[in-house]
Amino acid sequence: MSTESAAVPFPPVRQTLWPMLLLFLAAIFYSIDKAIVGVLAEPIKGDLGIDDIQMGLLMGLAYSLLSGVCGLWLGSLVDRHVRKRVLGGAIIVWSLSTALGGLAPNFATFFLFRALVGLGEAAVAPAAMSLIADMFPPDRRGRALSAYLIGATIGTALSSVIPGAILAANLHITLPGYGLVIPWRSAFLMCGVVGPIVGLAFLTIREPARRGLSPQRKTPARVGDKLAYLMRQRRLVIPLFGGFCLYYLAFVGVTSWTAPLLMRTYGLTLPQIANLLGLGMLIAGISGYVLGGFAADSRKSGRIGLMAILPLIALPTAFAGYAPGVGLAIAALATISLTTPMLNVAMNATVQEIVPNDMRGFSYAFLSVVAALPAGAGGPFAIAFVSEKVLGDPSRIADSFVCVVLPCLVLAAACFAAAARAYRAARADSELARVIAASHL
Repeated sequence: MSTESAAVPFPPVRQTLWPMLLLFLAAIFYSIDKAIVGVLAEPIKGDLGIDDIQMGLLMGLAYSLLSGVCGLWLGSLVDRHVRKRVLGGAIIVWSLSTALGGLAPNFATFFLFRALVGLGEAAVAPAAMSLIADMFPPDRRGRALSAYLIGATIGTALSSVIPGAILAANLHITLPGYGLVIPWRSAFLMCGVVGPIVGLAFLTIREPARRGLSPQRKTPARVGDKLAYLMRQRRLVIPLFGGFCLYYLAFVGVTSWTAPLLMRTYGLTLPQIANLLGLGMLIAGISGYVLGGFAADSRKSGRIGLMAILPLIALPTAFAGYAPGVGLAIAALATISLTTPMLNVAMNATVQEIVPNDMRGFSYAFLSVVAALPAGAGGPFAIAFVSEKVLGDPSRIADSFVCVVLPCLVLAAACFAAAARAYRAARADSELARVIAASHL
């Protein structure tokens, strides 16, 4: 670590309030803009005339495509440039793309705008996690991450409540040069137009000093050096990132198809389930982030062991479609909404700990490419493919949940258990141990 970065104290709490508020709002907006497609899947399908497979591509591959292709570049951008500018620009890009997606006339155009949403949001996690690591000491980072990520839970809940209210009100908007905008399209417009204000506000925050840099390194490490470091830690990195991929394959598939599952299985409309669904996700998500923040700050080396348990706690989600009523179905779905925040906090705190400062943005982006990208593209598609092609009946989406979600969660738990063993086996004089020690300075 450089003498200069070591001498700079962490910012006082009052100086972190404004950037944390903006990060909190950014998390709300990206969660709304990400999840709204799954919530409105049924009206989108009907209006665009597409099937479950195409809808799965819109919910998964479209969102993940550009973020995967450009993810490593975005991570390196975060490591090399002013992070508040990267964040501000990213928010403007994804918000405007969400709004314009509501005007898309066909599948191809909608796919393009969803890809731009994914591109913008791919810069958020690397920049946000890097900023938080430099604003808060190690014993407060878990709670800071939780405070930021609670915004994601609120956004996920609002992604159900807002479209439900708009559809219930049968809200139509008239745009000059376009004409009448039907309710599902109005939801996209309304959810996308506020984000640019938050993006511009990021330009007003003070960029924190970067910490934990090597005194011998005058510039951030090159991509080859970063990949070489991750490869040297492969006994830990491969099962850790692999478990995250498998867990998120289940999670993204579940969240993308939750509304269609409830509507098809229980014969309800979106306005009928929106508030109950939003409330269930909100309570479970906030509880998960609060618990996850304290666990991440207190368990330290036990974080990865905790991550091995969380997928097993989420197993009832796989059987949500077999519940005798919609209330119990939402309760089963809420188990993965409870465990995902805890897993996110533990994972983010672990990545901050096991990689050098000038690799954090790249490492989060690398995690997205090798883990979240396959999950984001594969989760929604896998559930759609099983129900439509393997089972031959889209109404059997409950069976598809079992076929996809159950094995992914069990395998994720096994991967995290292997990662925990590798973490504990690291020698005190190893490169990994030195990096972990530097992250606590």
